[in-house]
Amino acid sequence: MDKATAYACTHTPAPEARAGTVPAPAAAGLGIPGPSAFNPALWTVEPQVAAWALRTGLLSERTAEQARRERHATMAAHVWPWAPAHRLTELARLTLWMFAVDDRSDAHARDPAAVHAELDAMVRTVTFAAPAAAAPAEPAVRALADVVPRIGAGMGPAWRDRFGGHLIGWLRTNQDMLRQRADRAVLTPEAYAAWRRVSGATGWFFDLIEYAEDAELTPAEWSAPACRELREAAADVIGWTNDLFSLDKELASGETANLVLVLRHHRRLPLREAVAEARRLHTLRVAELTAAGRALRAQPTTASRRAAVRRYTDGIQAWARGFLDFSRESARYAAT
Repeated sequence: MDKATAYACTHTPAPEARAGTVPAPAAAGLGIPGPSAFNPALWTVEPQVAAWALRTGLLSERTAEQARRERHATMAAHVWPWAPAHRLTELARLTLWMFAVDDRSDAHARDPAAVHAELDAMVRTVTFAAPAAAAPAEPAVRALADVVPRIGAGMGPAWRDRFGGHLIGWLRTNQDMLRQRADRAVLTPEAYAAWRRVSGATGWFFDLIEYAEDAELTPAEWSAPACRELREAAADVIGWTNDLFSLDKELASGETANLVLVLRHHRRLPLREAVAEARRLHTLRVAELTAAGRALRAQPTTASRRAAVRRYTDGIQAWARGFLDFSRESARYAAT
């Protein structure tokens, strides 16, 4: 979907985004099938990653404390539970970087030109052939330039191109978010669903399942309709899980990029009913995610390729369940 189509929207006064209350946590009782899994290598990896974040300047002492409180590195252990320690290290670094970029975009929303410039610099960095970022670059740019080449060294050229494209797409959605806030825009439900699959970072996070599992898909396997349906269902489940957990916080801040708030605005629902509708859609998509996983596992292929596809499928479903587990334990989504 092109940007012109994706950004079909209407505009709303800021106070509407803050109106209403949710009588109980919107995410209470959400369910995603599958056992909880957690990568025990985190306890070895986390001190190294924390030291790296301070050394590169990605985090200050204050923001490092926020990352510990919100358990940013822990997310990597939930969503890539089977990665070996040396690969979990790089995955946790990218996870910290993602949260830092997200937080910086929020904190510097009053200076959008500076945020746009920094995001543009990150886009230029996402090439595996590029040299490391120059020393004067912003810490988040340098941190990205440090991690991406090491990850790419273990993967093939088709994967590197795909991963780079997904990562750049996510960086661009951070710029889109700044424009939405300035315009007080509310995407249509259909446009929001498509945009959320990119803005939720799941495109490049799902690519990293192949890195974590050391089981790269062939281009034909990755682009197969059954595999695409699995990714899209999982991206919706994860994005809408995040929306439900973050609703109170986004109501307080006036944010409009949230499935509940999109449904409330375009379908003219009371907030309580918009929450119920978002939860209903989440439940339906979870069922479709489970069905898509079964369908992909049943695809005819050779024994060796079947193992790679199964590991990817298991990794996608572990990602969806792991993100739910992380969201339940993190302080990130509490309203302030």
